[in-house]
Amino acid sequence: MSIFASPAARRTASVALAAATLLLAAACGNSDGKGDKPAAKDAAKASPSAASGAGTPVTAAQLKAALLTAQDVPAGWKADPDGGPVVGKTEKPECQKLLDLMQSEPAPMGAAARQTSNFEYGGQQVFGFDGDKAAGYLKDFDATLSRCASFSVALEGEKYAATVRPLPVDKAGDASYGYELLLDLGAGKMGFHNYVVRKGAALSTLSTKGKQAVGIPEADYKALTATVAKKLDQAVKA
Repeated sequence: MSIFASPAARRTASVALAAATLLLAAACGNSDGKGDKPAAKDAAKASPSAASGAGTPVTAAQLKAALLTAQDVPAGWKADPDGGPVVGKTEKPECQKLLDLMQSEPAPMGAAARQTSNFEYGGQQVFGFDGDKAAGYLKDFDATLSRCASFSVALEGEKYAATVRPLPVDKAGDASYGYELLLDLGAGKMGFHNYVVRKGAALSTLSTKGKQAVGIPEADYKALTATVAKKLDQAVKA
């Protein structure tokens, strides 16, 4: 993950690195595809719900099958080593989910299971939920993006301005959304292009940070989001 190289940026290097780690934090012990304990056990025990959008329980094996591999990502996207989680917090509680979809603590969103895959320029998390919680998590997501057009993020003991705008994505799964999150670090800006897709009781999320200040090239983003959606669809059907 590259950070700003100017002298001014170096004064905020630790913050920039922390911000960059938002999307790599999901690696915490899991870049080999192993789920958070007791992920596999809890996912296997999850009981189906009759609620709308619940789908059937998702197993740890299905979540793992939905992960991106080296063959799925652009050339030059090397696997990234594990790193400890960096947890950013927003002053607007309704906006916290936008960060939680990018970063990770064990089961940060009330999920029963999680699998992760991490690369130099992107991090993926796949979550399995009990009942209809996956659908509930994305309820009114368009409204969340609108309400969270601007807010502040606390990182490393400091607060930084963040802005969010929707990104167009193709319809996929039961619901799919894209959004850009831009952090103003003072010495420079760092932006992430994010994607989330739901299929039944599972969510697959992708957060990307390119070599440029904001996100990755549009063609790469479109191709990756299509692959993420396809792999989740195939995995949940399996």
